Amino acid sequence: QILVCPIFASLPTSQQTKVFEKAPSGTRKVILSTNVAETSITISGIRYVVDTGMVKVRGYNPRIGIESLNVQPVSKASARQRTGRAGREAAGVCYRLYTEEAFNKLADDTEPEILRCNLSTVILLLRASGVDDVISFDYMDRPARTAIVRALEHLYALGALSDQNKLTDLGRKMAEFPVDPIFAKILIQSKAFKCTEEVISIIAMLSVDPVFFSPHEKREQAAAAKKKFMNYDGDHITFLNVMKGYQAVHADRDWCNENFISPRSLKLAMDIRKQLIQFCEKRDIPSSTTCGTDFEPMLKCFLSGCFQNVATLQPDGTYKTLGTNQVVHIHPSSVLFGRKAPAVFFNELVRTSKQYMRNLCLMQLSWLLDVAPGYYGRSSAESIGSR
Repeated sequence: QILVCPIFASLPTSQQTKVFEKAPSGTRKVILSTNVAETSITISGIRYVVDTGMVKVRGYNPRIGIESLNVQPVSKASARQRTGRAGREAAGVCYRLYTEEAFNKLADDTEPEILRCNLSTVILLLRASGVDDVISFDYMDRPARTAIVRALEHLYALGALSDQNKLTDLGRKMAEFPVDPIFAKILIQSKAFKCTEEVISIIAMLSVDPVFFSPHEKREQAAAAKKKFMNYDGDHITFLNVMKGYQAVHADRDWCNENFISPRSLKLAMDIRKQLIQFCEKRDIPSSTTCGTDFEPMLKCFLSGCFQNVATLQPDGTYKTLGTNQVVHIHPSSVLFGRKAPAVFFNELVRTSKQYMRNLCLMQLSWLLDVAPGYYGRSSAESIGSR
Protein backbone atom coordinates (compact mmCIF):
# COMPACT_ATOMS: atom_id res chain seq x y z
CA GLN A 1 0.00 0.00 0.00
CA ILE A 2 1.02 3.60 -0.59
CA LEU A 3 0.32 6.48 1.80
CA VAL A 4 0.52 9.85 -0.02
CA CYS A 5 1.23 12.90 2.16
CA PRO A 6 1.47 16.43 0.70
CA ILE A 7 3.48 19.16 2.38
CA PHE A 8 3.53 22.87 1.53
CA ALA A 9 3.77 26.10 3.49
CA SER A 10 0.08 27.02 3.64
CA LEU A 11 -1.13 23.51 4.52
CA PRO A 12 -2.79 23.48 7.98
CA THR A 13 -0.52 22.28 10.76
CA SER A 14 -2.79 19.33 11.56
CA GLN A 15 -2.23 18.00 8.04
CA GLN A 16 1.46 18.92 7.88
CA THR A 17 2.19 16.72 10.87
CA LYS A 18 1.10 13.63 8.92
CA VAL A 19 4.40 13.64 7.02
CA PHE A 20 6.27 13.09 10.30
CA GLU A 21 4.13 10.15 11.43
CA LYS A 22 5.54 6.66 10.95
CA ALA A 23 3.90 4.75 8.12
CA PRO A 24 1.90 1.63 9.09
CA SER A 25 3.51 -1.76 8.57
CA GLY A 26 3.48 -2.82 4.91
CA THR A 27 2.92 0.76 3.72
CA ARG A 28 5.26 2.98 1.75
CA LYS A 29 4.96 6.68 2.52
CA VAL A 30 5.30 9.03 -0.46
CA ILE A 31 5.68 12.73 0.35
CA LEU A 32 4.79 15.27 -2.32
CA SER A 33 6.51 18.51 -1.40
CA THR A 34 7.21 21.99 -2.67
CA ASN A 35 10.67 23.44 -2.07
CA VAL A 36 9.69 23.93 1.59
CA ALA A 37 11.31 20.54 2.24
CA GLU A 38 14.68 21.66 0.85
CA THR A 39 15.88 23.37 4.01
CA SER A 40 12.96 24.15 6.32
CA ILE A 41 12.18 20.70 7.69
CA THR A 42 13.81 17.31 8.25
CA ILE A 43 11.66 14.21 7.87
CA SER A 44 12.84 10.93 9.40
CA GLY A 45 12.94 7.79 7.32
CA ILE A 46 13.45 9.36 3.88
CA ARG A 47 15.52 6.97 1.74
CA TYR A 48 14.73 8.14 -1.77
CA VAL A 49 14.33 11.58 -3.33
CA VAL A 50 12.92 12.17 -6.81
CA ASP A 51 13.99 15.64 -7.99
CA THR A 52 12.10 17.15 -10.95
CA GLY A 53 14.68 19.91 -11.23
CA MET A 54 11.96 22.53 -11.30
CA VAL A 55 10.59 25.05 -8.81
CA LYS A 56 7.66 27.46 -8.76
CA VAL A 57 8.98 30.96 -8.02
CA ARG A 58 7.07 34.17 -7.47
CA GLY A 59 8.41 36.93 -9.69
CA TYR A 60 7.44 40.49 -10.56
CA ASN A 61 7.33 42.13 -13.99
CA PRO A 62 7.87 45.87 -13.41
CA ARG A 63 6.89 46.79 -16.98
CA ILE A 64 3.30 45.66 -16.54
CA GLY A 65 3.12 45.50 -12.74
CA ILE A 66 2.19 41.82 -12.55
CA GLU A 67 3.39 39.18 -10.11
CA SER A 68 3.68 35.73 -11.61
CA LEU A 69 4.22 32.19 -10.39
CA ASN A 70 6.77 30.82 -12.83
CA VAL A 71 7.90 27.22 -13.08
CA GLN A 72 11.63 27.35 -13.75
CA PRO A 73 14.78 25.23 -13.28
CA VAL A 74 16.29 25.11 -9.82
CA SER A 75 19.80 26.28 -9.05
CA LYS A 76 22.68 23.90 -8.39
CA ALA A 77 22.58 24.89 -4.73
CA SER A 78 18.89 23.92 -4.48
CA ALA A 79 19.51 20.66 -6.34
CA ARG A 80 22.21 19.73 -3.81
CA GLN A 81 19.88 20.61 -0.93
CA ARG A 82 17.25 18.29 -2.39
CA THR A 83 19.79 15.49 -2.67
CA GLY A 84 20.60 15.95 0.99
CA ARG A 85 17.03 15.11 2.01
CA ALA A 86 17.82 11.43 1.36
CA GLY A 87 20.25 9.50 3.47
CA ARG A 88 20.34 11.78 6.49
CA GLU A 89 19.90 8.81 8.83
CA ALA A 90 20.99 5.96 6.56
CA ALA A 91 22.16 5.38 3.00
CA GLY A 92 19.84 6.97 0.45
CA VAL A 93 19.44 7.66 -3.25
CA CYS A 94 18.40 10.77 -5.21
CA TYR A 95 16.93 10.31 -8.68
CA ARG A 96 17.23 13.48 -10.74
CA LEU A 97 14.80 13.66 -13.65
CA TYR A 98 17.27 15.56 -15.80
CA THR A 99 20.66 14.93 -17.34
CA GLU A 100 24.10 15.78 -16.03
CA GLU A 101 24.44 18.18 -18.95
CA ALA A 102 21.27 19.99 -17.81
CA PHE A 103 22.62 20.13 -14.24
CA ASN A 104 25.86 21.74 -15.43
CA LYS A 105 23.84 24.48 -17.15
CA LEU A 106 21.93 25.41 -13.99
CA ALA A 107 22.70 28.68 -12.20
CA ASP A 108 25.03 28.23 -9.23
CA ASP A 109 22.71 29.96 -6.74
CA THR A 110 19.07 31.02 -6.49
CA GLU A 111 18.41 34.55 -7.70
CA PRO A 112 18.15 37.02 -4.76
CA GLU A 113 14.58 38.08 -3.98
CA ILE A 114 15.35 41.78 -4.48
CA LEU A 115 15.89 41.05 -8.18
CA ARG A 116 12.43 39.54 -8.64
CA CYS A 117 10.07 41.43 -6.33
CA ASN A 118 8.11 44.68 -6.24
CA LEU A 119 10.56 47.29 -4.90
CA SER A 120 8.03 49.85 -3.64
CA THR A 121 8.58 49.03 0.04
CA VAL A 122 12.37 48.97 -0.32
CA ILE A 123 12.48 52.29 -2.18
CA LEU A 124 10.12 53.97 0.31
CA LEU A 125 12.32 52.90 3.23
CA LEU A 126 15.46 54.13 1.45
CA ARG A 127 13.88 57.50 0.77
CA ALA A 128 12.68 57.75 4.38
CA SER A 129 16.25 56.96 5.50
CA GLY A 130 17.58 59.95 3.57
CA VAL A 131 18.73 58.20 0.40
CA ASP A 132 17.65 60.51 -2.43
CA ASP A 133 19.45 58.83 -5.34
CA VAL A 134 17.98 55.33 -5.12
CA ILE A 135 19.02 54.48 -8.69
CA SER A 136 22.75 54.91 -7.98
CA PHE A 137 22.55 53.48 -4.46
CA ASP A 138 25.14 50.76 -3.74
CA TYR A 139 22.88 47.68 -3.51
CA MET A 140 24.44 44.33 -2.63
CA ASP A 141 22.50 42.93 -5.59
CA ARG A 142 21.54 45.75 -7.95
CA PRO A 143 17.94 45.54 -9.22
CA ALA A 144 17.09 46.49 -12.79
CA ARG A 145 16.72 50.22 -13.39
CA THR A 146 13.23 49.51 -14.78
CA ALA A 147 12.13 47.98 -11.47
CA ILE A 148 13.41 50.98 -9.48
CA VAL A 149 11.73 53.49 -11.79
CA ARG A 150 8.47 51.54 -11.62
CA ALA A 151 8.62 51.65 -7.81
CA LEU A 152 9.21 55.42 -7.87
CA GLU A 153 6.25 55.90 -10.20
CA HIS A 154 4.07 53.77 -7.93
CA LEU A 155 5.03 55.77 -4.84
CA TYR A 156 4.39 59.03 -6.71
CA ALA A 157 0.90 57.84 -7.67
CA LEU A 158 0.19 56.97 -4.03
CA GLY A 159 1.22 60.48 -2.95
CA ALA A 160 4.37 59.36 -1.12
CA LEU A 161 6.57 61.41 -3.47
CA SER A 162 6.03 64.97 -4.68
CA ASP A 163 6.33 66.43 -8.18
CA GLN A 164 9.91 67.33 -7.24
CA ASN A 165 10.60 63.68 -6.31
CA LYS A 166 10.77 64.55 -2.60
CA LEU A 167 9.26 62.46 0.18
CA THR A 168 5.93 63.97 1.23
CA ASP A 169 4.45 64.10 4.72
CA LEU A 170 2.15 61.24 3.67
CA GLY A 171 5.20 59.29 2.45
CA ARG A 172 6.95 59.72 5.82
CA LYS A 173 3.88 58.43 7.62
CA MET A 174 3.57 55.50 5.21
CA ALA A 175 7.21 54.52 5.82
CA GLU A 176 6.49 54.13 9.54
CA PHE A 177 4.09 51.22 8.95
CA PRO A 178 5.56 47.69 8.56
CA VAL A 179 3.30 46.87 5.61
CA ASP A 180 3.15 47.36 1.84
CA PRO A 181 2.88 51.07 0.86
CA ILE A 182 -0.64 50.49 -0.48
CA PHE A 183 -1.77 49.09 2.87
CA ALA A 184 0.07 51.87 4.73
CA LYS A 185 -1.88 54.51 2.82
CA ILE A 186 -5.16 52.68 3.42
CA LEU A 187 -4.47 52.56 7.16
CA ILE A 188 -3.74 56.29 7.24
CA GLN A 189 -6.85 57.08 5.18
CA SER A 190 -9.04 54.91 7.44
CA LYS A 191 -9.16 57.73 9.98
CA ALA A 192 -10.93 60.00 7.51
CA PHE A 193 -13.25 57.22 6.30
CA LYS A 194 -14.02 56.19 9.91
CA CYS A 195 -13.40 52.47 9.38
CA THR A 196 -10.04 51.80 11.04
CA GLU A 197 -11.20 48.74 12.99
CA GLU A 198 -12.36 46.98 9.82
CA VAL A 199 -9.32 48.05 7.79
CA ILE A 200 -6.87 46.72 10.40
CA SER A 201 -8.59 43.32 10.52
CA ILE A 202 -8.77 42.97 6.74
CA ILE A 203 -5.16 44.01 6.14
CA ALA A 204 -4.07 41.49 8.78
CA MET A 205 -6.02 38.79 6.93
CA LEU A 206 -4.54 39.81 3.57
CA SER A 207 -1.03 39.58 5.03
CA VAL A 208 -1.09 35.83 5.78
CA ASP A 209 -1.26 32.61 3.80
CA PRO A 210 -4.67 31.54 2.46
CA VAL A 211 -7.17 31.29 5.30
CA PHE A 212 -9.46 28.68 3.76
CA PHE A 213 -8.24 25.18 2.96
CA SER A 214 -10.00 22.47 1.01
CA PRO A 215 -8.87 18.84 1.50
CA HIS A 216 -9.26 16.82 -1.68
CA GLU A 217 -11.55 14.30 -0.01
CA LYS A 218 -13.76 16.95 1.63
CA ARG A 219 -14.13 19.65 -0.99
CA GLU A 220 -17.93 19.80 -0.81
CA GLN A 221 -17.92 20.17 2.98
CA ALA A 222 -15.22 22.84 2.76
CA ALA A 223 -17.20 24.79 0.13
CA ALA A 224 -20.35 24.61 2.28
CA ALA A 225 -18.43 25.87 5.33
CA LYS A 226 -16.97 28.79 3.37
CA LYS A 227 -20.46 29.92 2.33
CA LYS A 228 -21.23 30.79 5.95
CA PHE A 229 -18.71 33.63 5.76
CA MET A 230 -19.12 34.74 2.16
CA ASN A 231 -20.24 38.25 1.35
CA TYR A 232 -20.86 38.88 -2.34
CA ASP A 233 -19.58 42.43 -2.12
CA GLY A 234 -16.14 40.86 -2.16
CA ASP A 235 -13.31 38.96 -0.51
CA HIS A 236 -12.39 41.71 1.93
CA ILE A 237 -15.72 41.57 3.75
CA THR A 238 -15.60 37.77 3.65
CA PHE A 239 -12.22 37.88 5.43
CA LEU A 240 -13.67 40.34 7.92
CA ASN A 241 -16.49 37.89 8.68
CA VAL A 242 -13.94 35.13 9.32
CA MET A 243 -11.98 37.36 11.69
CA LYS A 244 -15.12 38.29 13.61
CA GLY A 245 -16.14 34.64 13.85
CA TYR A 246 -12.69 33.67 15.12
CA GLN A 247 -12.81 36.38 17.78
CA ALA A 248 -16.33 35.36 18.82
CA VAL A 249 -15.19 31.81 19.66
CA HIS A 250 -12.03 33.09 21.38
CA ALA A 251 -9.62 31.58 18.84
CA ASP A 252 -10.97 28.05 19.23
CA ARG A 253 -8.97 25.59 17.08
CA ASP A 254 -11.86 23.14 16.85
CA TRP A 255 -14.02 25.89 15.34
CA CYS A 256 -11.29 26.48 12.74
CA ASN A 257 -11.08 22.80 11.84
CA GLU A 258 -14.87 22.48 11.61
CA ASN A 259 -14.98 25.42 9.18
CA PHE A 260 -11.91 24.38 7.16
CA ILE A 261 -10.02 27.47 8.26
CA SER A 262 -6.29 27.44 8.95
CA PRO A 263 -5.70 28.05 12.70
CA ARG A 264 -2.09 29.00 11.99
CA SER A 265 -3.06 31.68 9.46
CA LEU A 266 -5.72 33.08 11.82
CA LYS A 267 -3.32 33.17 14.76
CA LEU A 268 -0.74 35.01 12.67
CA ALA A 269 -3.42 37.41 11.42
CA MET A 270 -4.39 38.17 15.03
CA ASP A 271 -0.74 38.87 15.90
CA ILE A 272 -0.44 41.24 12.92
CA ARG A 273 -3.71 42.88 13.92
CA LYS A 274 -2.36 43.60 17.41
CA GLN A 275 0.77 45.16 15.95
CA LEU A 276 -1.20 47.34 13.55
CA ILE A 277 -3.46 48.53 16.39
CA GLN A 278 -0.35 49.65 18.29
CA PHE A 279 1.08 51.44 15.24
CA CYS A 280 -2.21 53.23 14.60
CA GLU A 281 -2.72 54.31 18.20
CA LYS A 282 0.80 55.75 18.35
CA ARG A 283 0.07 57.79 15.24
CA ASP A 284 -3.23 59.22 16.47
CA ILE A 285 -5.40 56.88 14.38
CA PRO A 286 -8.11 55.54 16.73
CA SER A 287 -8.17 51.79 16.13
CA SER A 288 -11.71 51.30 17.47
CA THR A 289 -13.39 53.58 14.89
CA THR A 290 -15.87 51.42 12.99
CA CYS A 291 -18.16 51.80 9.99
CA GLY A 292 -20.58 49.24 11.42
CA THR A 293 -22.59 47.46 8.74
CA ASP A 294 -22.22 50.26 6.18
CA PHE A 295 -19.27 48.93 4.20
CA GLU A 296 -19.19 51.61 1.50
CA PRO A 297 -16.76 53.90 3.39
CA MET A 298 -14.49 50.93 4.03
CA LEU A 299 -14.51 49.90 0.36
CA LYS A 300 -13.75 53.49 -0.66
CA CYS A 301 -10.90 53.52 1.84
CA PHE A 302 -9.35 50.43 0.25
CA LEU A 303 -9.87 51.95 -3.18
CA SER A 304 -7.86 55.01 -2.06
CA GLY A 305 -4.82 52.71 -2.03
CA CYS A 306 -5.84 50.28 -4.78
CA PHE A 307 -7.05 52.83 -7.35
CA GLN A 308 -4.41 51.61 -9.82
CA ASN A 309 -5.89 48.11 -9.52
CA VAL A 310 -9.30 48.58 -11.11
CA ALA A 311 -10.89 46.43 -13.81
CA THR A 312 -14.15 46.70 -15.73
CA LEU A 313 -16.31 44.00 -17.28
CA GLN A 314 -16.09 43.63 -21.06
CA PRO A 315 -18.82 42.43 -23.48
CA ASP A 316 -17.02 39.07 -23.90
CA GLY A 317 -17.18 38.41 -20.14
CA THR A 318 -13.53 39.14 -19.41
CA TYR A 319 -12.18 42.13 -17.50
CA LYS A 320 -9.76 44.85 -18.56
CA THR A 321 -7.71 46.97 -16.22
CA LEU A 322 -8.21 50.72 -16.33
CA GLY A 323 -5.19 52.55 -17.66
CA THR A 324 -3.17 49.54 -18.90
CA ASN A 325 -5.99 47.68 -20.71
CA GLN A 326 -4.71 44.26 -19.68
CA VAL A 327 -7.13 41.34 -19.99
CA VAL A 328 -7.57 39.84 -16.53
CA HIS A 329 -9.77 37.23 -14.87
CA ILE A 330 -11.28 36.72 -11.42
CA HIS A 331 -9.34 34.10 -9.47
CA PRO A 332 -11.31 30.89 -8.75
CA SER A 333 -10.72 31.33 -5.00
CA SER A 334 -12.64 34.63 -4.95
CA VAL A 335 -16.24 34.85 -3.76
CA LEU A 336 -16.87 36.87 -6.93
CA PHE A 337 -15.75 34.03 -9.22
CA GLY A 338 -18.46 33.32 -11.79
CA ARG A 339 -20.23 36.63 -11.16
CA LYS A 340 -20.38 39.48 -13.66
CA ALA A 341 -19.71 42.59 -11.61
CA PRO A 342 -19.46 45.79 -13.73
CA ALA A 343 -16.32 46.98 -11.92
CA VAL A 344 -13.97 45.62 -9.27
CA PHE A 345 -10.77 46.61 -7.51
CA PHE A 346 -8.17 44.05 -6.49
CA ASN A 347 -5.10 43.75 -4.30
CA GLU A 348 -2.83 41.91 -6.70
CA LEU A 349 -2.49 40.48 -10.17
CA VAL A 350 -0.96 37.02 -10.41
CA ARG A 351 -0.13 35.20 -13.61
CA THR A 352 -0.41 31.41 -13.60
CA SER A 353 -2.31 29.90 -16.53
CA LYS A 354 -4.01 33.32 -16.94
CA GLN A 355 -3.68 36.77 -15.43
CA TYR A 356 -5.80 36.55 -12.32
CA MET A 357 -7.09 39.23 -9.95
CA ARG A 358 -6.85 38.09 -6.34
CA ASN A 359 -8.60 39.51 -3.27
CA LEU A 360 -11.13 41.76 -4.95
CA CYS A 361 -14.31 43.67 -4.18
CA LEU A 362 -17.16 45.32 -6.00
CA MET A 363 -16.98 49.07 -6.55
CA GLN A 364 -18.61 51.93 -8.40
CA LEU A 365 -16.44 53.70 -10.96
CA SER A 366 -17.73 57.05 -9.73
CA TRP A 367 -15.84 56.41 -6.47
CA LEU A 368 -12.59 57.09 -8.33
CA LEU A 369 -13.65 60.73 -8.58
CA ASP A 370 -13.60 60.87 -4.78
CA VAL A 371 -10.43 58.90 -4.00
CA ALA A 372 -8.12 59.43 -7.01
CA PRO A 373 -9.30 62.22 -9.34
CA GLY A 374 -5.73 63.25 -10.11
CA TYR A 375 -4.45 59.82 -11.15
CA TYR A 376 -6.68 59.27 -14.16
CA GLY A 377 -6.70 62.95 -15.19
CA ARG A 378 -9.69 65.25 -15.57
CA SER A 379 -10.84 63.80 -18.91
CA SER A 380 -10.57 60.24 -17.62
CA ALA A 381 -12.40 61.17 -14.43
CA GLU A 382 -15.24 62.76 -16.38
CA SER A 383 -15.44 59.69 -18.61
CA ILE A 384 -15.52 57.41 -15.58
CA GLY A 385 -18.15 59.51 -13.89
CA SER A 386 -20.47 59.22 -16.88
CA ARG A 387 -20.40 55.41 -16.89
